Amino acid sequence: MDPKQNPEVDSDKDQPIAWRAVPEDTAVRSEGQQIGALYDLLGSHEEDIFHGIVVQLRSGSRRVFIPADDVALITASHVDVSLSANEIAALPEHTEEREFDLGVVGHLRKHVGWVKEKDR
Repeated sequence: MDPKQNPEVDSDKDQPIAWRAVPEDTAVRSEGQQIGALYDLLGSHEEDIFHGIVVQLRSGSRRVFIPADDVALITASHVDVSLSANEIAALPEHTEEREFDLGVVGHLRKHVGWVKEKDR
């Protein structure tokens, strides 16, 4: 059989992938229906800890955070979540939080100052 006609070849996009490998703007689905697009991944790259995803909802300009425990599957073509569309609609709007640490700043004269976090 010609590999171009083999449906299993196309199913590679549906194979699970690591959370750090998911492409931007990947479709996010609930109960098989697209509810939005992946806006951001939250986690620690240094410790390889996945905290969850931020979804830009299709129904409007709201962004919501879905914890890692509610992310059922991550593939190259979509992210499936275990929450229903109604549960997702009831989530509060996500507000970005940044952390800063004391560190060495300055290009020529090094001094102590606030440095943005390395991971989100």
